[in-house]
Amino acid sequence: MTPEELLAVVAWLYYKEGLTQERIARRLGLSRVKVTRLLARAREEGVVEFRITRPLPERFRLEEALLRRFGLAGAVVAEGERDLGPAAAEFLARELAPGCRLGLGWSTTVRRMAPYLYAPRGPLGGEVVELVGSFLGQENPYSISARAAEALGCRLVPLPAPVLLSNPRALAALLEEPGIRRGLEAARGTRLAVVGVGRLDPEGTLVKTGMLTREEAERLRREGAVGDVLMRFFDASGRPLATSLDERVLALGWEDFLRIPRRVAVAAGPAKVPVLRAALAGGLFTDLVTDAATARALLEEGAT
Repeated sequence: MTPEELLAVVAWLYYKEGLTQERIARRLGLSRVKVTRLLARAREEGVVEFRITRPLPERFRLEEALLRRFGLAGAVVAEGERDLGPAAAEFLARELAPGCRLGLGWSTTVRRMAPYLYAPRGPLGGEVVELVGSFLGQENPYSISARAAEALGCRLVPLPAPVLLSNPRALAALLEEPGIRRGLEAARGTRLAVVGVGRLDPEGTLVKTGMLTREEAERLRREGAVGDVLMRFFDASGRPLATSLDERVLALGWEDFLRIPRRVAVAAGPAKVPVLRAALAGGLFTDLVTDAATARALLEEGAT
C-alpha cells in the first residue's frame, strides 16, 4: 500500500470497524506508535471528519466560553444559585490530592458547599488553612473551615482572631502571637484557595455583618473599590487597591494571595456580575464556580 492508502486503511479500521490501535498494529504489521501517528495525521488532514448530531448542553458551552474569554484554568457552571454548594464540592473532590493544603476564605456563598464536601478516595491527610481571620465577634457563622477539615480528613490550621482589628497597633500586637504567625505562614503555602467575592453595596456581607458601616463602604467606592477578596479591595479593572483598612486587616495580602497557583472564586447573582467581571478581567482568579445566569451575564458584558 502507498502511504496515502495506509492512512485511509488505518482510519477505517479504527473509526469504522472499531478495532483497537493494538489490533490494527498487529493486523498491518505496524508498531502501535506508528498507528497513533497515522490516526493523528488522518484527523489533521481531514481524512476523518467528525459531526456531532446533538447540541452540547448549555452549561458545558458556558463553561467553555468562560475558559476562553477570561483565560481560566477551570470553570464550573451550576444550574442555579442553589446548586453552587454541590458544584463547588464536586470541583474540590476532583482537584484535591492527598497531602494537599486547601485555603479557605469565609463567605455566605462558600459556606454553601459545607454539607456536600467529601474525599472520594478517603481522608486526604493534608491541611485546611484559614486565609483570613475567622472571628466576627465571638464566632463566625460564615466560616466552614472546621467542617471542611473534618469532611476531607485534614488538619485544621486556624486564624482564630478578628479579621478587622480596631487599629494598626492591635494588628501589630496580634501578629506577634506564635499561633497567628504559624497560621499566616501556612496560608502563604496554600496551593489551592476557595474564596468568595464581596461587594460594597448595603446588601453585601461586609455591610450586613457590620464589618463596614455604610459610610465606610461609600468611602471605599469613592476611592475606586468595587469589591473585595479576603477584605482586600480591587478596582473596576481588577487591580488590587491599597486602602486605609489594609493596616487593620488580618488576612493574606494581595501579593501572597496572587502567588497561590489555583485561586477559585465561588460567586453568583446579578449584583456580583460587575464585581466578578472586574476580578476576572484583572486575573485575580484562575478558576470560577458560578451559575448559568451569572455566566451568561458575564459573557454578555464581556462582549460589549
